[in-house]
Amino acid sequence: MQERTQRRARVLRLQTLLVYIYSGHQSDVAARFWVSHTGTSLSLGEAAAHVEWLYISASVDEKVEMMLNPRCSLGLRPLMVALRFIVELQLLSWVQFQNYECGVAPSRKMLLDHAQSCVPKDLPPSLTARLLRPFKTARSQRKALAAFRMKHRCKLGKLRSEAPIPLAEKQDKALAFYQWCNYWQANTEREPLLINMDESSLAFHWSGLAGTVAEAAVSVATDKAKLSSRRARVTYLCCITHDSTVQPLLPQVLLGNSRSFPLEFVKQAAEVEPGITVWREKSAWNSHRLMRKFLRLLCARLGDLLKTRSVGLLLDFAPCHVHDSIFELARSAGLRLLFVPPGMTPLLQPCDTHCFAAFKNNAQENWRVKKSEAGGHPTLLMWFQAVAAAVHDLVHRSCARAFESDGILQQQRNMSSHLLKQLHWSTAPQVPPVWPSEEVATLLFPRNWCGNRAKYISGNPDVWYIRTLN
Repeated sequence: MQERTQRRARVLRLQTLLVYIYSGHQSDVAARFWVSHTGTSLSLGEAAAHVEWLYISASVDEKVEMMLNPRCSLGLRPLMVALRFIVELQLLSWVQFQNYECGVAPSRKMLLDHAQSCVPKDLPPSLTARLLRPFKTARSQRKALAAFRMKHRCKLGKLRSEAPIPLAEKQDKALAFYQWCNYWQANTEREPLLINMDESSLAFHWSGLAGTVAEAAVSVATDKAKLSSRRARVTYLCCITHDSTVQPLLPQVLLGNSRSFPLEFVKQAAEVEPGITVWREKSAWNSHRLMRKFLRLLCARLGDLLKTRSVGLLLDFAPCHVHDSIFELARSAGLRLLFVPPGMTPLLQPCDTHCFAAFKNNAQENWRVKKSEAGGHPTLLMWFQAVAAAVHDLVHRSCARAFESDGILQQQRNMSSHLLKQLHWSTAPQVPPVWPSEEVATLLFPRNWCGNRAKYISGNPDVWYIRTLN
């Protein structure tokens, strides 16, 4: 056992030297190899110092032999383990750079091309060919890349698109938004009730849904649908709140144009699902007029809750949400308007972070079942039933976790680990519930917006920020 332990220590020492030499004398790369194969509790800096001492204490003949003919110093198996580590670590660093700096999820071809460039240049041709052997055939490529993803915790996926906002600005905007939310909740006379409303586009015909496809020798299976039905869209005005007793009262609105929603369908929809409001308008896009119409509907649904609760309506800064007439209507009804800072809705708006993805998955699955039952030709009423079932599932589940995970409630104490990671925070910040200064208020609204920021923050049209002239 002592001989075996000594032999393993010698092999690991030679492997570490090999990694250090063929990685371009990068001590951090060799240190990661040494730490991963010893299980030591040393830090990466201490391990790097140990690797450099190993290289200094090695003899000149040993170094030259390692560079000219590494097969003489190590067996083929430990040699390939060390060389694969160099290639995989460089490939992983390149993938992380492409993801986080370039916004690119590398394809299979890109991974294979870069993996070949990661092979050390000074290796003998026989070792180079052996390193590239897994990339010869399509089957071996799939197996090699699958093993690489599993080993380094990568996955096949898509990168989410978001506004190109610097990290420091994201953090400042999040802190400003939390300060506004905390200030409003701390200065309300009654128990706060926060409602989030956001729009989402729904298709009449969902194309490209993944499923099982059987091969046939005669013809090719296709999803038959008119171009007009594939292009047509409906706007869903979704309303959620953290209070599960109030959630069933909130309006859920489907907004379509006169071509998409015939009069007969509007009547049938009201009979089939009274809990969903269908609006037939000239356009399927939300507007200032329709936003005022929505506020009246929301106030009618809330009823006496407007007298017993302090109600805040959380919106994004879409142009259709911001207008003096909308502010005055909300103020007269007892609603306080709060806005998610521009570019921060993927992180801070509960509808976007916790609701729309699951809702659309349910709606698409329900529609696929309806289409199957209809023999491939679903009617407009069947489409409505599929969407209504998804809305029903959304309404009858608790959304409190969504508001807490986004840091809107409980003074950011229950922020999700995902959001903390996105904002590069180790712990949730402690944001005081104080009046946002003018400098903080500029982060809450678009840069070129010329409106009265203090009016929206305070809910009072007579409040202004005082600017001193030098």
